[in-house]
Amino acid sequence: MERDQDDLHERYKFIIENIKDVAWKLNPDFVFTFVSHNIKDMTGHKPEELLGQRMLDFLTEDSKKYIYGLIGKKTKNGTEELVLMAVQFICKDGSAKWVEVSGNRIFERGNFAGYIGTTRDISEKKQYENNLNKYIDELRAMNARLEKMATVDVLTGIYNRRKFDDALSAIIDMKGSSIPFSLIFFDIDNFKSINDSFGHKVGDHVLQQISKLVLDNIRATDGLFRWGGEEFILILPDANLESAENIAEKIRNLIQDYDFNIGHKITVSLGIGEHIAGESADQMMKRVDSALIRAKFQGKNRIVSG
Repeated sequence: MERDQDDLHERYKFIIENIKDVAWKLNPDFVFTFVSHNIKDMTGHKPEELLGQRMLDFLTEDSKKYIYGLIGKKTKNGTEELVLMAVQFICKDGSAKWVEVSGNRIFERGNFAGYIGTTRDISEKKQYENNLNKYIDELRAMNARLEKMATVDVLTGIYNRRKFDDALSAIIDMKGSSIPFSLIFFDIDNFKSINDSFGHKVGDHVLQQISKLVLDNIRATDGLFRWGGEEFILILPDANLESAENIAEKIRNLIQDYDFNIGHKITVSLGIGEHIAGESADQMMKRVDSALIRAKFQGKNRIVSG
């Protein structure tokens, strides 16, 4: 019988000495009463340096809080136990190493005697997870930049035609029959002569200034989009034709009175229209485009309703 116990002890000793995981035993106050020798390879601490010391004193503050939060929690079957957890263990050189701890309560003669468990080095796994999370964050940021590039005009910083198409379709789909909205389609008059006389750099600056001027003078709910070239379009939610005319007149006056520092007055022609129930996006665009063309033919620097 005694020989069988000795053999069993030797087998347990062999297992503990040859596994990578650190085996340990704690009393009810979380004081180490046993630590396997391989703790030195994992943390730099010798086993005898931990014996008589509280396990919690070797954890980072966040890990301590995490452990305290688990103590006393019940499992599904109603018993208390420390389950698998990831914590940071403070090594002898002061560095913190991610480890995975698996522990259970133990009882001797029916009385709670402490905890027994193992600790595994998961620092490489954590590094991989951190690198993976960093890669995912970078990928999300890149996708956000690509999405912005796909919907924002690079020169002016306002939304582009693609974004306008999506926005117009969305507002038509969600529009209630009693809630109006209107469009203002405007074009810089004689813009080619500006480029020819002053150069494309000045022309680009004019486009940027007009974008900012309009943005600074419309409602937060209105949307400004660059249609292309020197053409811009506004979506005015909850605005009937009369409201659109007032906003268009405000924009026309702002631009013709603005000093672009080129010794040349700049004006715009504007076509406007209120959405008609049952009208598609294409049908509405044809109406305001036609109104803009008429504004051009009628002498420019004016507003025409479609």
